[in-house]
Amino acid sequence: MIRGKYMRIVCLGDSLTYGYGVKRASVWTALASRAMTGYEIINKGISGDTAGGMLSRFDTDVAGNRADMAFVMGGSNDIFFSGSVPEAKSNMAALVFRSLHHGIRPIVGVPLPVYEPGLAKVWETYASGEAVKRRLEEYRKWLLQFGGSFGVPVVDFWECVPADSDGLDAFYLDGIHPSEEGHGRMAALWAEHITKLTK
Repeated sequence: MIRGKYMRIVCLGDSLTYGYGVKRASVWTALASRAMTGYEIINKGISGDTAGGMLSRFDTDVAGNRADMAFVMGGSNDIFFSGSVPEAKSNMAALVFRSLHHGIRPIVGVPLPVYEPGLAKVWETYASGEAVKRRLEEYRKWLLQFGGSFGVPVVDFWECVPADSDGLDAFYLDGIHPSEEGHGRMAALWAEHITKLTK
């Protein structure tokens, strides 16, 4: 059990935050909430949302909940559906600066990479191929650089993705979304970062 001072953290995102395909109790935000005392963790993920959609609901979902910290992670759907890395970048930057404007400490999340061998057929049109892989890698690199430039903490979920195929098969539900095991790994990494930031 990780103990900290009382802090309300709103996690704003898409299906990777919402927890597509797994039980509510198994989502990484719920797992982290049970492992961390002194933190109220509010999940404001919406499956299919874009970084622009997240920006449009920031005032209601984050500022409206009087968050102390805002964990923002999105952009994958921008890349999948429109191929637009620049749009994802600009909206994520705007989310960070909107947080600061409201006096809320921002934290940026790096979305998971695609595991193409495990990709469900429904996602093949949008998430397969070298072009998508390159865009996600470019986006990850930019998020890390952006965080470093502006002193914004970044939780890089690529760090908890297994390197071997057996591990990847267990980590992913459909090549994009994490399984319950994947959510467990994400929760552990996220909780570690948050507790270091709030000591």
